[in-house]
Amino acid sequence: MNKVVVHIAYPLWRKNMLVALARAKELQDSGDDVTVTYCAAGSGSCICNQSGNPLVCRLCQSWVQKNASELQLHTIGVGSSGNRDSPMGPPLSAKEFPISLRKELVEGVLSGLISTYRILPRDIKKIASLQRIKRRTYYTALRLHADLFRVVSAVSPDRFEVFNGRHACSKAGLLIAKSLGIPFSTMEVNANKRPIVFVGHTPHDRHGVQARIRSLPVDIELATKFYEGRRKPRHNRFARAQSEAFKMPSRDGFQRVVSVFLSSQDEFESLGKSWKSPFPPDHEIMRDTCQRFPETLFLIRFHPNQAGIKSDIRSGFAPLEQLPNVRVYGPTDVANTYEMIDQSEIVVAFNSTVGVEACWAGKPSIMLGPSFYDALGVAYTPPTVDEFWALLERDQLKPKDRTGAAQLAYYVLRDGNDLKYIQTEAGKLTHCGFSRRQAWKAVAARNINTVCVNVMRKFMRAA
Repeated sequence: MNKVVVHIAYPLWRKNMLVALARAKELQDSGDDVTVTYCAAGSGSCICNQSGNPLVCRLCQSWVQKNASELQLHTIGVGSSGNRDSPMGPPLSAKEFPISLRKELVEGVLSGLISTYRILPRDIKKIASLQRIKRRTYYTALRLHADLFRVVSAVSPDRFEVFNGRHACSKAGLLIAKSLGIPFSTMEVNANKRPIVFVGHTPHDRHGVQARIRSLPVDIELATKFYEGRRKPRHNRFARAQSEAFKMPSRDGFQRVVSVFLSSQDEFESLGKSWKSPFPPDHEIMRDTCQRFPETLFLIRFHPNQAGIKSDIRSGFAPLEQLPNVRVYGPTDVANTYEMIDQSEIVVAFNSTVGVEACWAGKPSIMLGPSFYDALGVAYTPPTVDEFWALLERDQLKPKDRTGAAQLAYYVLRDGNDLKYIQTEAGKLTHCGFSRRQAWKAVAARNINTVCVNVMRKFMRAA
């Protein structure tokens, strides 16, 4: 029998709550001694309660307590030490935490703000209201960390588990596990709405995720189905933005066509410093590259998801649009990613799945910067701009082997960890073997937070 602490972080998010509860109950059924922890802050700010509304906190806590009780799970509330009369002891000063820990928690706070408001860190610093939310969320995470540290130290578990682990109030638990030398696992839900458990790393650890992918079977038939489906709007929401009316620009006067696909910057900014690219900003790389290779027609495609980013991501590319060998397609412009791939001699991708799709299509693919695909052997991954240029200078760049692309398809379509109390029906994650009690509390709390966030979005203007 193992002792396991399962921390339910952000229970107002449906999948977080369902998967964490189902996992905790299944571990308990198997004979493990399971302790479930949850945030018990009285008026804490987090990504699910950005205004710090005490009513949202009470609804959230009651929702967790009721459902955990129904499953006969032992629970402990943490994060209430802002009250000096708390049984967990007096609050701690931020100075009592190592600066390395504080930086990690700040990164987790920023992650949530970037994802919620689709705004880059440079602009968060300029908006007073977001700075206030950032400070409140940071101090809530500090309190939660202090109390959770005491609980985990007292329980002395054999393993710690939490859903995702990216945002501050879930990341706090992983930092504790690492500092105490306790093995940990993280939970997630994959693209097909199947639960998946990562042992010893998070869902956004690209090295751990790719090691898992490279261990999977190579099913060519399944991969063919997957990549063909990616080109169809029914299977790929971004393919809906592809237009049959798109016409490839004339390549007359040019020796070749190179298509360049940008990433959704906010998604990767939210993943933290481990995802920081060693390259200069995208527009600087492409400006220098396009000027260096005037005989090449460069088609630069923004990711459709970039349409929702509030920060300025377009102005840096304005000078490139004046170059005779460049065509730039914005997030909402008429374009067709797959025709661009098919008509290009080389495909360049910044942190985009398109780099893998190009490999599957038999095209030489170059990936710049870190991604979930940079260790799959599907693309060239030059570490510097000079080495990137050296690849473009080759007479003929050969496409990479498609094995890693096939394994990625298997990962997306088939990989996962079945849970006894979770099932997927019609693409939706549902519970089985237990009932969600008093769901209205979670709905009401989410709606309160949604109103606050929408008000913020309406009046927020990035500088």
